[in-house]
Amino acid sequence: MNDQILKPSKKEIPMPAYMISHVTVTNKEKFDSYFDKTRAVGAKYGAKPVAIGAQPKMLNGESDGHQMVVVAEFESMEALDTWHNSDEYQALVPLREEGSIQHMVAYEARPLPQAQ
Repeated sequence: MNDQILKPSKKEIPMPAYMISHVTVTNKEKFDSYFDKTRAVGAKYGAKPVAIGAQPKMLNGESDGHQMVVVAEFESMEALDTWHNSDEYQALVPLREEGSIQHMVAYEARPLPQAQ
């Protein structure tokens, strides 16, 4: 893999960050409540919904059994961390855990190197 992809950008310009969550709903009513409240809290921190995908199609490897994926974009990793660590979001964690099993991960975007 090209090392340039993994190295931090030399520029001081914040790069967008993406929260990606693999979700298995265990209680639809509680998950729907969590999801609605999380979208409202996320919007206060600049979260932009990018995609919600259902019925994953595995292209390689094995599925972890999740039912959907949720992707949200934040202005920067700092903004994403501020949202995730906020009292408002942390208050929703018990509802998240009562309504779903989620594996959440955050990635900071990096510009792709120029093709040779």
